[in-house]
Amino acid sequence: MSEGFDLLLIAAPGAVFPTRDRRQATILRIEREAGLVHGEVPMFGPCSWRADGIYAQAPCGAAGPLDLVAPGSGAAPGRQRRTTMREALSRDARVFCCD
Repeated sequence: MSEGFDLLLIAAPGAVFPTRDRRQATILRIEREAGLVHGEVPMFGPCSWRADGIYAQAPCGAAGPLDLVAPGSGAAPGRQRRTTMREALSRDARVFCCD
């Protein structure tokens, strides 16, 4: 999530937030005292997130695919850049000495 973003302030039961891997997480309940937001991600199941949107069960608090993305932040991955074979094989696209 973006700096200064507090999920506890804007989340409400029924709200939907995108995850880093472009899934949709539905908020089910909020535990303000514990600083946790609980919800569900399709094909994954129940999840919980800290106030900063990081998946609560992440090892060492590391960023991962189930982290929530701030709405309107533009941080969600968009479409991948596409290139043609001609562009990929051009001399300008070669970045290694052995290419």
